[in-house]
Amino acid sequence: MSQKRQLIQLWQQFIPLCLSDVTMALGDPLTTTTLAHLPDSRNNIAALGVAKAIAVFCESPIIMLLHASNALAPTQASRQALWKFTLMISGAMSLLLSLTATPAIFALVGEKWLNVSPELSDRVRSIVMIVILWPLAIGWRRYFQGLLIHAGQGSAVAQASLIRLATVIGILAIGSILKIAGTTIAGTSLVLGVIAEAVTVTYLAKKLKVTYPPKVVSKPELPHSLAAVWKFYAPLGGTMIVVWGARAALIGIVARANDGEIALAAWPAAWGLVLVIANSTRMVQQIIIRNQKIISTQLLIKFSITVGMACSMILLFISGTPLSETVIGWFIGNDQELISRVQPVLLICTAVPFLVSMQNAVQGFLVSAGRTWAVNHAAWIGAIAMLGTAYFAMQLGQNGAIAASLGMLIGGIIEIGYLAWIWRWKTKK
Repeated sequence: MSQKRQLIQLWQQFIPLCLSDVTMALGDPLTTTTLAHLPDSRNNIAALGVAKAIAVFCESPIIMLLHASNALAPTQASRQALWKFTLMISGAMSLLLSLTATPAIFALVGEKWLNVSPELSDRVRSIVMIVILWPLAIGWRRYFQGLLIHAGQGSAVAQASLIRLATVIGILAIGSILKIAGTTIAGTSLVLGVIAEAVTVTYLAKKLKVTYPPKVVSKPELPHSLAAVWKFYAPLGGTMIVVWGARAALIGIVARANDGEIALAAWPAAWGLVLVIANSTRMVQQIIIRNQKIISTQLLIKFSITVGMACSMILLFISGTPLSETVIGWFIGNDQELISRVQPVLLICTAVPFLVSMQNAVQGFLVSAGRTWAVNHAAWIGAIAMLGTAYFAMQLGQNGAIAASLGMLIGGIIEIGYLAWIWRWKTKK
């Protein structure tokens, strides 16, 4: 088969999975848009940004369950062990989130560590209390998504994500019409959207029979017990704890900037828009895990580069053309000061989709090679670089959102450099 034909096939596999991540990411700017048209919009947008940072940190250990499910799908024993592991760790993370919402612990995490003002504190805590089931639903969803991707049923993953988006839009619309409090609308749309997706993806996995025992042609060396799954997964779960712990800490840096009050609204609003584009590249990793034994490394890298460049060009068009102010206004309303803070952040972050694509590409090669600890080490290096850059920029007088965007950019570049060095030099030995 020609390389051109193989490249087309990779894009055909990728687009439904890409749609899944895009629809998931669209929830953030749509929620921001809704809050922007409700009373006290800045405080509600800021509260949502802080609450989601806390929720995603509690979710972080289970983010890589999708990758694990895809990688461990070839044998029934490995699937069963991972399913037990999924229920245990996802339930534990929901319990952790519920404990975080208790007054005493929240006072430590939200008010002292993240420097949330008393004005925002109650709003943030109310959102956290609403989304307690978020980690459990996320873990459940990712297990079945991995089985579907392994079976080549990416369109089913996309269908489930559309159900999630429709649920989010419905809740946002109803909440706006009924004039429900912004924090209640935001929290409810987050958690019910992902629960709807988890139910749908489970139904489709059973309907398409991907939950049946797989036909094993060879006997791959995969973990077949709970203890073995834990050993395989620990570096991946630890990686996400580092990544999202650092991003939660980044909120603390933003809050301490010279414009902390508006920066807490500007940063999540801007980053939510960036993620709509950047998240569309993440499934590059799943494509590589699924195809790395049957398609050349050179072609897979070429595919990853084309995905990243295409998405970065889209973000550049949004942020660097005369239409940018209008487009941003669609998402965050007519708050001109907020728009002026968001626009330069988007421009700085135009390289982020390309970086995310390359990061996921190299991670995919390393996970396939069993080098999961290398992924973990790179996350530490990237997180330290990100926080260091953001803190240094803040000390030099940059506003909070700009400091955060510079941190994300430099941290990503350094992390990818380390991942590439490990893959090209250490793995080849």
